[in-house]
Amino acid sequence: MDAARKSFVGLAWLFVLAVAIQFLLAGLGLMGGESIEAHRQWGFVALHLIPILMLVSAIVGRMGRYVIGLTVLLFLLVFLQPLFADPELDPRWLRSLHVLNALFIFALGLHLARRETRTGGTGGASTAESNVGPN
Repeated sequence: MDAARKSFVGLAWLFVLAVAIQFLLAGLGLMGGESIEAHRQWGFVALHLIPILMLVSAIVGRMGRYVIGLTVLLFLLVFLQPLFADPELDPRWLRSLHVLNALFIFALGLHLARRETRTGGTGGASTAESNVGPN
């Protein structure tokens, strides 16, 4: 279980880095004269895969309902992200939620990474408490 918790922390920080790379790729695609395709592909592969691996680590590591719940929320926000960028989305103003949701994704990923780094991946409780406590 300790390996799963350490894995979660590493994956959480990797996710934060992946989101930062995603912002860079978006900037290159929108303002740097590059194709937006790298942004699309990176987001689809890295940002969908890492939260799934985080969730598996959180469950195997018995990190508690709080961490598991926030990790599920992170995956859901990432899952919704490409839907907000759909050119067919109507009304068109809903497309602006793509940028706002990206901010929420980054903030939640950073929160999980910092929280679990501080607690050593235990969710702030002992192993016994992390199974039943509100964390």
